Amino acid sequence: MIQMKGATQVALSSYRSVMPIHPTHETELLEALSEAEGAGEILMAAYDALDDTVDALLQNIFHKDDYAVKFVVEPLLTSSGPLGEIAVRTKLLLGLGVISKEVYDDIEIFVTLKEFAKLEEDKINFMDINVIFELNKVNAIQKIMPIDYDPALVEGMSGPMLEMFQGRHNQKVQSTIVLAVTDIVNELCRDNALTS
Repeated sequence: MIQMKGATQVALSSYRSVMPIHPTHETELLEALSEAEGAGEILMAAYDALDDTVDALLQNIFHKDDYAVKFVVEPLLTSSGPLGEIAVRTKLLLGLGVISKEVYDDIEIFVTLKEFAKLEEDKINFMDINVIFELNKVNAIQKIMPIDYDPALVEGMSGPMLEMFQGRHNQKVQSTIVLAVTDIVNELCRDNALTS
């Protein structure tokens, strides 16, 4: 899993050790994402929330009491197993009909953004047109509230006015991501024939 700093790491590690992320734990999910500071940490927290939920969903589908199933399936689901990568796990869930193509696409975009955040580290921000473009491709964001940003808006701004605009814009983007991830988690945790 991704190593993060601060409150987000503590909040997300408590999910992993105690319980999977599930809509009944929505408060903790919102808190972990809301407490994340900076665009990179927010994108990492969003990815981790989705990764943990996909993992919980697969555990629910494949972990049965039958010893043979546990013996065969458990090694596949470990982080070093063939289903250790979220891209492979989401493809499997899509192929099994557990998730929709929209949810699959949204998770893929958050995986891309996580990789970009790892490469850019502290340089990533929500005023980057490429980040905004990718976020606006997320179906859940399109349903909630597409992110509106034009670099021309900050031309001529400086000092406190620029800082205030950036702060307000970052809060809006962070809130939109929280709502979108919550929507995706709810979709992942819906009852279906394989988890019932």
